[in-house]
Parts: sequence; structure tokens; C-alpha cells
Amino acid sequence: MTADLLKRVRALFFPHRCFICDRVLPYPETVCAACAAKIIDYRSITGAVCDICGLKVKECNCRAGRFYDKAVFPLFFTDDVRKSLHRLKFRDRTDTVPQFARAICDTLNARDLTAQIDLLTFIPMEEKKQRKRGYNQSELLCREIGELTGIPVLPLLYQYRTTETQHDIKDYRLRTGNVLGVYEPVKEQIQSFQGKTVLLVDDILTSGATLNEAAKTLLIFGADTVFVAAAAAVPKKEKKKPPEEK
Repeated sequence: MTADLLKRVRALFFPHRCFICDRVLPYPETVCAACAAKIIDYRSITGAVCDICGLKVKECNCRAGRFYDKAVFPLFFTDDVRKSLHRLKFRDRTDTVPQFARAICDTLNARDLTAQIDLLTFIPMEEKKQRKRGYNQSELLCREIGELTGIPVLPLLYQYRTTETQHDIKDYRLRTGNVLGVYEPVKEQIQSFQGKTVLLVDDILTSGATLNEAAKTLLIFGADTVFVAAAAAVPKKEKKKPPEEK
């Protein structure tokens, strides 16, 4: 039995699903047409573009005071994308990791960043939380990106104290304070990233506070440049128009 035939037989018992909306798909598809249209086409973006995230300035959600140079993500954290990443994080749906990682790699290539990266690393989880979940989804994404690009993956950081869960905190200032000073470098790895360009991987870019704090730690201990990548980012909030005077 050939490898392709074996995959087809396996698909009869374990059907392929769209990694975003979870619909059953014919072999060997992994994303439906509707969800494929949600993946950001960076090469088609024109006009005024944010130098950090690569999006149109009016769509950019970047804040001042960043410690990382570039941020990449292939999707916005809305609707089916949100549900898919929640399945990955909380329901053991790690089968979607390769597709999200591929989408991140395509984004890195579209923005001509892949060749600039020396090392890959990931946002660490607090040890007790990781034992409970059984895996760190950011690490899984990072290691898959390493497989696809051939760039070395190293655990450069660890979380040395417990924090509140970031997604439970709505205020950006409180989110920043929650992770302030929470990361330390793995001592045995400090020399490995000094003077290097590091890509720091997480699953979701919300306010950017977590990635920013981790990037700051890497820079303090000698990294030359830090890029960050996530499977999805929370879109820019539209400013509410003031009520019309009567």
C-alpha cells in the first residue's frame, strides 16, 4: 500500500477537517474556500502600511513602546478563528497545529522575514498550568514552524511566577502589569541567542503585553532583534463615535 493510499484510507476513518471552521473536507484539503479567504494576503496590501505588523495603518492595532521589531500573524481572532484556537488550547485539538504553523510561515515569507531569523522560541507556560493541560500550544506551533523552515528551536525563557490568566484581564495597563518581570532566560541558553534575531511565537496576539514582556527579556540578555508571531491577532477596535448633540 502506497503512502498516499494509506492516507486516503485513514481519511475514511478520520476525515479531514477545515482547521478553522472544523467542517469535514474531501482528502487532502485542510481549509475550506470560505476560511481560506480569511487568511491575510500581505502581498496585496497597498498604501500606508504599518512597519511593525505589515497591515494598513487604519487596520493596525500596534501600540507605542514595543520591544519587538516586527509582528506577523495570518488571521484575525474573530468568529471561527477564535473557536478553532479555543479548541486547540482547551480541547486538545492539536491536529490543527500544522495548518496554523504553515499559515504563519507563509506570512513570514510574504513579508520577507524568514531569512532574517536565526532562532525560534516560544512563550513559556507556568509549569502547573502546562502539566494540567498536557502541552504548551505556543511551543507546538513553534516546533512545527521549525520543522517547516529548518530554523533551530530553543526554549530560551521560563515563567518563574504565577500570574492571572491574561484573557481574563481587559484593561491593557493591568495586562502589562500582570506579566511585568514574569520571564527569565534559561541560563544555559543565554549565549545561544546573544547577537541573534529571534522569532518569538505565541498562539494569540491580544494586547501584545505578553509578547512585549518576553521580547524585552530577550533583548536585556543580549538578543539583537526580536520578531513575534502568532496564529491570530485581535483586530483593531473601532473608535466609538461621540453621540450627536440634539
